[in-house]
Amino acid sequence: MYMFLPFLTALIGLILVWFEKRLAGLTFLAVTVAILMVWFRFHASSHLNISL
Repeated sequence: MYMFLPFLTALIGLILVWFEKRLAGLTFLAVTVAILMVWFRFHASSHLNISL
């Protein structure tokens, strides 16, 4: 359920970029990347036992 958030923010960001709202779109895409980085760091350290 919580992994739906990056897809939602990426979709909103792409729609905003499509309608030429570049700054808002890039902000949403940056939030998407930040969410994925935090998720991967947690997932890799706790479930995959990879030291980052």
